[in-house]
Amino acid sequence: MNTLSKEDALLFHKLMNSLLFYVNTKTGLIKNANNSKEFLHRDIAETMPLRKKIFSDKYNFIDNYITGNPDKFNEEELKIIASWKKYKADKFFVVKHAKEYSLFFNSDSQKVYGVKGITDSFEEKFRGHTPVLVDITLIPFKEHMIYDGVFAPYPVSFGGGMRRNLKQESEEAVQQFGIITDLNAALIVKPQDDEEMLRFYMKSVDNKFKYGEEIKKLKKKSKELEAIFCQEEARDYARGSKKMLKDLGIKGYFAVLLHTIVASGESEKELRANMEKIIPEDKRNWIYEFKL
Repeated sequence: MNTLSKEDALLFHKLMNSLLFYVNTKTGLIKNANNSKEFLHRDIAETMPLRKKIFSDKYNFIDNYITGNPDKFNEEELKIIASWKKYKADKFFVVKHAKEYSLFFNSDSQKVYGVKGITDSFEEKFRGHTPVLVDITLIPFKEHMIYDGVFAPYPVSFGGGMRRNLKQESEEAVQQFGIITDLNAALIVKPQDDEEMLRFYMKSVDNKFKYGEEIKKLKKKSKELEAIFCQEEARDYARGSKKMLKDLGIKGYFAVLLHTIVASGESEKELRANMEKIIPEDKRNWIYEFKL
């Protein structure tokens, strides 16, 4: 689910609106909002200056609110508000929409964050489009990462080169640090093994070009890595073959060795039998198989 539950969304708005109203009573930034009812009827854009004061290291409105607890929130509710002291306000590229969240990439820190929508998902807000550049403040909410309720998209479009660069950089960030969903957790560099890195290097044409030397070194390290290299090369070749065969109406099971379809069969059992007849035993673990 790439949004908060209905109950959590209502809770977020209750807590955030109370905190915003409190900050307004202290700053007077929004005039003629003498009670919470009047305040809630104001345009949400008017609250931007209040949010900037909440999420700024210059002020301590969150601590003061929790100490005074003017709305008599319970301990769990105050704990959620206290967690907002850990925030990240910056410009992010929304690079992908996934099942659980949308991926926000910060090019300065080279980190990717998994962010849920509050009531509407970012996939819905952007009609599935990526990449999108936004100015936004990310905050924790229970075990999720959301935002403070308002964001500003930039009216910019991206050419093919920029899109490829963002995709590659964000994938490298995920490969190194994972997808960050907790601003309070210590950042840990993911341990990398040779197999994982080789598969990442072979993931796309751009990656294979960029990491050509690394690929050469890894595939020479062991027979197992050599086999993975061959499987990934075959997988890449199979993408085009699948479309061609499908367009011709051909069905069955197929085996690819590097850049050639070397065996086929009406069933998986028949394919394996044919492979054993024609492919040397020491090359069979190089094979990539697919079904149409």
